[in-house]
Amino acid sequence: YVNPVIRIAIYKKGQMFLCYHPVNAISNKGKVDIAMECYLRYGETLNEGVDRHMKNAFPHSENIKPDFNIFYHFEDETTNRLIYLYLVEIKDESILDTPHFKHSKFWSFKQIEDNLGKGFFSKCFEDEYEHLKGVIDIREKYMGS
Repeated sequence: YVNPVIRIAIYKKGQMFLCYHPVNAISNKGKVDIAMECYLRYGETLNEGVDRHMKNAFPHSENIKPDFNIFYHFEDETTNRLIYLYLVEIKDESILDTPHFKHSKFWSFKQIEDNLGKGFFSKCFEDEYEHLKGVIDIREKYMGS
């Protein structure tokens, strides 16, 4: 079976907000990955799943809307996923100061690239990184972020 998963990458001014998964986490144990991920529930639409996840992460910030980016299939020895990848830009990082993001911080592209391929990041993030970096670069160039 294939699990539908919503992943929402957060960025601000050329930096990505990533989290450390503790060694007792269900998946990506001891790895760094994007900070927002959830399963799409049975019978739930994609928009409903994204809204649910955003409300859980940002209960007091309803004006933050992620943009759909791509969907793709990801499979490794432990999971088989259909991933719906979103991207959200934040202006005020104080909204990230919550228990939900306690093991998270902003990483520059250089910091990420210095650690790629060393087993530091989740496999899923390593597969997504170049795409996300390219989209963020384009958005910042043409949208005046």
